[in-house]
This record gives sequence, structure tokens and C-alpha cells, in this order.
Amino acid sequence: MIAPTRIFLCAVGLAVVACAPQGEPSQADIEADIAAVTLVRDQEVASVQSGQGDFSYLAADIVWMPPNEPALSGSTAVSEWLREVMSLFEVSLSYPTSEITVSGDLAIERFEGTVTFTPVDGGDPLEESIKGIHVYRRGDDGSWKMLYDVWNSNTPLPEMDMQE
Repeated sequence: MIAPTRIFLCAVGLAVVACAPQGEPSQADIEADIAAVTLVRDQEVASVQSGQGDFSYLAADIVWMPPNEPALSGSTAVSEWLREVMSLFEVSLSYPTSEITVSGDLAIERFEGTVTFTPVDGGDPLEESIKGIHVYRRGDDGSWKMLYDVWNSNTPLPEMDMQE
């Protein structure tokens, strides 16, 4: 018969091993995560520019914070907003400057870019220089989805007369 003390010590030892940190991710793992996140961002660009509206890159619980509008929560609300924008405008989007940091199952992307809205009914395009933050989350299946999208314009406000 095995002594209860020995069983207890074995159980504690197994628990310590199971709960021990698995070590830092390798540089190759980090680079693979950054590449996967970049693909999600590229999927966003392709979806918006094509006007087709494949929004599978959105997390179900995404929070979308466009400039000059209230925040939207959930992939359904964000998809509806994007479809409305794409019904009114052809959209061109680029992120020439992007920095992605991965920490566990979250990734943060700081970006600068340009978005151009060309009215589908004709008219002059509106081009905006933008900056913002994307936050991505890795799901249980290993895929990355966009969890937060926050951006604003670099266009200065019109000059205001601050004198009374």
C-alpha cells in the first residue's frame, strides 16, 4: 500500500509542474503571431476596399470606435455600419505605418494610414490621414480576430477665434 504522504507529495508535484509557466515564446512564435495578425489586418483592408463585406475578421464582441460617431459593440452592429458606409462610398484604405506587439493571446497594433471615401453617386473624394489602435485576440482555435478598432483623423480642427 502506498503511504498517503507519498500520494499527497506526488499530487503536489504534478500540480506544480502543470501550473508552472511554459517559458517565453520563441522569436519564431512571435514572428508567426505578428504575421497572422497582419493577415487579419490585410483581410480588413481587402474586405472594405472590395465592397463585398466579408467581416469574418471581426471578433463577435468587437468594439468599434470611428471618429465623430458613438462606439459600436458587436460584430453585427459593426458589419451593419460598414455595409452602410460601403453603400455610400468606395473606400480605399492603407496602413503604411504599423507596429504590432504580441503578448500572449492579445496583440496591439499602432498604425498610421490613409482612408479615402469616394461617393458612389459622384463627387469629390474625401481623403483622411488617420492614426489608431487595433487590438486582436487569439481564439481557442488559434485564429486571430479584431477585438478593438479605434481611430481618428490627423486633420486639424478649423481655426477658432478664442478671443472674447
